[in-house]
Amino acid sequence: MSALAALLSVDWGTTSLRVYLLTADGGVLDEREAPLGIMNIAGGAFAAALHDACRPWLERHGPLPALLSGMIGSRQGWIEAPYLPCPVALDELGRHLTPITVPDFGPIRVAPGVTARDRDGVPDVMRGEECQIVGALALMAIDGGTFLLPGTHSKTVTVAQGRIIGFHTCMTGELFAALRTHTILGRLMGAASGDGSGFARGVDAARGLQGAGQLLHAIFAARTLRLFDELAEDEAADYLSGLLIGAELGGIAAGDGELILIGSADLADRYRRAARRLGIATRDAPAACVRAGHLALATQAGLVRR
Repeated sequence: MSALAALLSVDWGTTSLRVYLLTADGGVLDEREAPLGIMNIAGGAFAAALHDACRPWLERHGPLPALLSGMIGSRQGWIEAPYLPCPVALDELGRHLTPITVPDFGPIRVAPGVTARDRDGVPDVMRGEECQIVGALALMAIDGGTFLLPGTHSKTVTVAQGRIIGFHTCMTGELFAALRTHTILGRLMGAASGDGSGFARGVDAARGLQGAGQLLHAIFAARTLRLFDELAEDEAADYLSGLLIGAELGGIAAGDGELILIGSADLADRYRRAARRLGIATRDAPAACVRAGHLALATQAGLVRR
């Protein structure tokens, strides 16, 4: 094995597979991405998919250890890794990795998920975001904060003294996609661009919403405003996006401190602009959070020596 190549960092979600070839100090030697999320793997052929994704590196460097996180560790994935209940110390994650054995690889470990319950005792879960938070804490040299990870299932996570205290999930991204593509709202919408006034107008419409009924009514306005030519075709999807993101952020009062955003550049920008409009301070976590989180957990588990 090359002294440079130390770890395969595998971010394996519902729709995509991202793999990074890392050095022991976190440098990226190479990376690959494929539309091979767990829903796109036929017959449970996860080992073959991982081998295909990493084949050039294995041929060059020999067996390498791998750290996997995301929906690959779910009940619908390769193996169901356990959930750790909140509050959970982030260094505890590295002590509860689930092993998998695959020919041609070194030790493979799957990160556990995290679970929490709301005030009514209803369970919530995350898989993959916990590794991003581990990485963000390491890269930002902090031990706590309020993290917002936008996406299909957006997470707001409270961390204090290196422990996940609690979190909640909003299906903001999935709801937007469903409304945009599978309801009558989408018939009068152009593509979402984020460049016009539609997004800001949607965020403003979310301001002061009280209860689910008002949000459901406001969603229908994405159609009626178009019917009466009070919203341009190329602004309607952005209006809906701003409305849903604004409603999600509405539960976070201004003055509660800053939100640390972890996510893709486009989504983070949308949340940043919406938060600014609502008087909520934000800052961005570094882009390499998931890789840094994998390296930290792999080092803790003895897969990588630094």
